[in-house]
Formats: sequence, structure tokens, C-alpha cells
Amino acid sequence: MIELTKAQTGFWALLLASAIVAGAPSFADSHSIDASDATFNEAVKAVKDKDFRHAMTLFTLQAENHQHDAQYNLALLLEAGKGAPQDFVSALDWAWSAQLGGITDAEELADSLADILPEGAIAAVRESVATRLQARIDAGDAAAIPQFAAYQLTMLEEPNYETAYIWYSIAAALGLKGTLEARDDARENVEDERIIELQAEAGTIYESLNIKND
Repeated sequence: MIELTKAQTGFWALLLASAIVAGAPSFADSHSIDASDATFNEAVKAVKDKDFRHAMTLFTLQAENHQHDAQYNLALLLEAGKGAPQDFVSALDWAWSAQLGGITDAEELADSLADILPEGAIAAVRESVATRLQARIDAGDAAAIPQFAAYQLTMLEEPNYETAYIWYSIAAALGLKGTLEARDDARENVEDERIIELQAEAGTIYESLNIKND
């Protein structure tokens, strides 16, 4: 079992830090309730006031709108059983999403959850995370592309360098920061005879996408 006191310590530390750095994603309407700083700050205040149910509602709204700091806070609430009964499966889902979104502390939480969940549950979470990323890509969210590539290397039982190479190639073509290096790193783990086929697949996918690269 996860120690509640340890979870609470990390929980409070994250809320204070993320309240400072929170910001609405570029592809969202900054005036909508689920993407606004005011909503995030209200959720943080709800935690401080121990109104965990309200905090859960607000963080869920933002998590579903791909606010990665809110995803991590939601994962912490679910792991600690604050605002809802403990739900380690959902906590892992949001922790992995936050990790892919660049919240570094989420990796430790995700690892601790994965250590206690059965493989069947972990496989279901993998599918959920991948489905969410694919839906974001289909909706034109450029930021989801390198996250989907990173998912291939960090969330699967065995890294899928070929698929990671395809998606990092697409991200690099869009000029997304840091993806040239990531593409080349993935390339080093791909057999030479597969490169032409993978590049062709990347080109086909690239042409099919309708990406909002703001």
C-alpha cells in the first residue's frame, strides 16, 4: 500500500509550486472555465480549505483539457483518496499524462502506482493514455505529437523505437522544440533497412494531419 503521509507531503509541495507556474494551453480558449488560471487557483484554494471534492471537480475539468499540472494534482488526489475514494488506476492514467506533458515529479508517482497495479490494469491505462493522445492529434493539437512519440519509449513494456521515430520525425518537421534530437536518438535504435519504410509512413501521416501549430 502507498503511505498516505508520503502522498500528502508531495501533494502539498506540488500544489504550491504548480500554482505559480500554471498557464492555459495555447490551443484552448483562455476564457473557458476548464483552461483558466482562475479555475486552477480556485482548485488550489479548495485544497487548502480541505474542500477536496470541489478541488477534484476543478482539476478534472482542467485535466481533461490537457492541463498537465492539473493532471498531476488530480493524480495525487486520486492516489491519496482525497475528494473521491482511492483510485490507483485513474491516478496512474493522469500521472502518465502529466509525465508526458513535462511534469517531472509525475514519473515517481506513476512508478509507485505501477508497482502495485496488476499488469492487466496497467495495460488498460496504457491504452487509455494512447487513445487520449491520438484524439488530441486528430483534433490538431501539435503538442500531443512528441508526447505520443515519448509514450512509445517510456510507457510501453518494451520501447517501440520505430513508432517513436515516425512521430518524432513528424514533430521535427513541424519545428517543435527538442524533437530533432529526440528523432535522431530514436533513429539510432532502428535498423537501417527499416528507415526508408518508416520515413515513407511518417510522410503519409504528416500529409494527413491538420495540425494547429501556433
